[in-house]
Amino acid sequence: MTQRTIFHENEEGTTLGGRISMAREASGLSVVDVVKRLGVKAATYEAWEADRSEPRANKLVALAGILNISPPYLLSGLGRRPAGDDAAIRKIQQLTAQIEQLEQNLKAATSNLRQIKKSVAKLK
Repeated sequence: MTQRTIFHENEEGTTLGGRISMAREASGLSVVDVVKRLGVKAATYEAWEADRSEPRANKLVALAGILNISPPYLLSGLGRRPAGDDAAIRKIQQLTAQIEQLEQNLKAATSNLRQIKKSVAKLK
C-alpha cells in the first residue's frame, strides 16, 4: 500500500473548502451550528466552504476541533479524518485480515506439500 503524502493527489474534497464541507457534513452539523460554535458570520464561513477565502490559523484550529478532525487534514487531507471515512478504514482492516488468513493458509499448504514430497521420496 502506498503511503499518502501532501504530494499525492487527494480524493474528493481536494480543496480546503471541500474538506471543510465534507467534514461538516460527516459530523452531522449544519452551517448554522458551526457558525454559532465558531463565532463567525455565516457569510464568512460559507466563503471558506466555497473557497472564496480561507480561515485564519486560530479559526482553522477551532474549526478542526468543532468538526473532530485534525488541522493537517483540513490543510492537506492528511491526519485525523472525518468520521465518515470509517468505512474505508474498516475495508482496509477487512482486507488486511484476509491477507493474514491467506498467508497462514499458504504456510500450512507449503508444510503439507513438504510432508507429501517426503512420503513420496520414501516410497521410491
